[in-house]
Amino acid sequence: MSNAAAMAEAEAVKAVPVGGRKEPRNYIFWFAVVWLVLVLLITIFGEWLPIVDDPNERNADTIKKGPSWDNWFGTATFGQDVFSRVVVGGRISLRVAAIGTAVGIGVGGTLGLLAGFYRGWVDSIVRLIINVTLSIPALLLVIFIVAVRDQSLFWVVFAVCILAIPALARIVRASTLQVAEREYVKAAEVVGAKRLSILFREVLPNVMPTMISFAFLTTGIILVAESSLSFLGLSVEAPTITWGSIIAEGRISFQETPHMVFLPAVVLFLTVLSLNFIGDQLLKRYDIRESAL
Repeated sequence: MSNAAAMAEAEAVKAVPVGGRKEPRNYIFWFAVVWLVLVLLITIFGEWLPIVDDPNERNADTIKKGPSWDNWFGTATFGQDVFSRVVVGGRISLRVAAIGTAVGIGVGGTLGLLAGFYRGWVDSIVRLIINVTLSIPALLLVIFIVAVRDQSLFWVVFAVCILAIPALARIVRASTLQVAEREYVKAAEVVGAKRLSILFREVLPNVMPTMISFAFLTTGIILVAESSLSFLGLSVEAPTITWGSIIAEGRISFQETPHMVFLPAVVLFLTVLSLNFIGDQLLKRYDIRESAL
């Protein structure tokens, strides 16, 4: 038996549950999925929920109050409901992260796919673009773009797209290089299939799991980047609310309103952690399937 066959048999034996027992469920993974779904539903449909009030409504009787039954996350400097501000602020933060990831996959994924499949001068140009872009400190590049141009939603999204495109292009390129060496790709080339047909029918479907896995990780990175910009006052300008701006506002009077820093930070932390954990688990499952080929 060859070494390759022995390794494949060993992986198959590992995949079979001992004694017919089912593998334990990954409860953390499902907690992450439930959390993300809950955050998305509340931020998207929050304005129709009775638990969400006007985030800018001021109330002189509830200034800088801690969490209570009426105000789950407490109140802000002028009596605004912090929970409502977190819900509304999440729309901007998540929108920026979603658009940045989508553009990163669309542009960066396409560049990486073409570079890894066609190689040659295409690969050289794409690698040059990736290396030049990644050589610049990411956060400094984003700050520079927003500071020089404008603190509008468009330029914030543009800045985070510049952050996402080269990273995803490098990852997709590496995955494409591996898939392009598979037997089924070589077989399609031998029977005379067109290169473009091989790219879309054989290579792209097998690169998609990697792209989807890293899309979750990239979304988390962009969320942190956008929140950092908001905290520094370099994201979208007031009165637009983001998670970072809520934390920055609470920092000014931290001793009186620690809940304005802690509770939105917990929401941001759990959201980014869930995105990273889902992406990591998808990568592990994809690697297992690849090792069995």
